[in-house]
Amino acid sequence: MARYRLRLSYDGGPFRGFAVNEGVPTVGGALRFALEQVLQHDVPIVCAGRTDAGVHALDQVVSFDTEKPVDPEALRTSLNSMCKPHIVVSDVEVVADDFDARFSCTGRSYRYRILNQRLRDPFRMDHTWRVSVPLDVDLMQRAGQHLLGTHDFSSFCRRQFDVFDDVRVEKPRTRTLRSVEWSHHPDNEIHLNVSASSFCQQMVRSITGLSVEVGLGLLSPEAVPEILAAKDRNAVPRVAPPHGLFLLAVSY
Repeated sequence: MARYRLRLSYDGGPFRGFAVNEGVPTVGGALRFALEQVLQHDVPIVCAGRTDAGVHALDQVVSFDTEKPVDPEALRTSLNSMCKPHIVVSDVEVVADDFDARFSCTGRSYRYRILNQRLRDPFRMDHTWRVSVPLDVDLMQRAGQHLLGTHDFSSFCRRQFDVFDDVRVEKPRTRTLRSVEWSHHPDNEIHLNVSASSFCQQMVRSITGLSVEVGLGLLSPEAVPEILAAKDRNAVPRVAPPHGLFLLAVSY
């Protein structure tokens, strides 16, 4: 038995997220189907971070095990042929038996892209959130600094549960945010780059939505600590749409 690591990118638009989900198209489902066609056995997969429906990835990592002999380059070619055009595997390599794409990961970074202009752009409509009113990026940056460090991000994340012995237990929503950087880019784009050891569901989109409220002058940056302390999902007035979000990088 050998363990392998895949690095891949994908356009999340056609998919209902990463996690394998019977009956709906997902990134993990398409990738697992292709692996099983090539290797001719069941192939459970583990990813570095499950992306939601419509969210993209520039650098996702997946691990899996197989007893079959694998030529990494041949497998990469086969997977790209079967998963095109929305999924691209850039690398396949054998790794140590104790490597786990999720639990070995020490950091994850996301990017959110905003198109800040009045007119629509048909070539970017699927990969940016268009905000037609000018945004004050300096205010958005000030707001983000209040989120740095370790906090309970309940105001920014959907509730999720694990089941232990038929008992539903709510997952903790305490995270350590390492960086929050808003910046201007060419062609009227504004980007958020954010990194942490891990994120809870909808956390980056909620940070983005709240920051846009600040950038529009509808909310003061100094209101962010109070929203954070409220631990109330309803305290964040806006959640950014998924199609502007990219899993940017993962680290080990």
